[in-house]
Amino acid sequence: MIGAILTTAAFAFLASTLTTIGNFAIARDFPHYQNDQDDLVFYSPLAIRFMQYRITTNIFYYQSLVLWALLVVLVAYKLLSSL
Repeated sequence: MIGAILTTAAFAFLASTLTTIGNFAIARDFPHYQNDQDDLVFYSPLAIRFMQYRITTNIFYYQSLVLWALLVVLVAYKLLSSL
């Protein structure tokens, strides 16, 4: 059980770190981007790169949310089973 908790914590931390790095990369490469879709032509190389960064960052973000929630469940189960 301890192994599952430690493994889940390590992967949750890794996914959160990759999400943070992705957000920093987006902020660095697209400093003037607002959420106006009119400014971005959808088939330009810049728009494609932005969408790739955003999709990858979102995947790691949702993965980290699931892993943190799983970690909470595992720790709660471990604590309740030891009572």
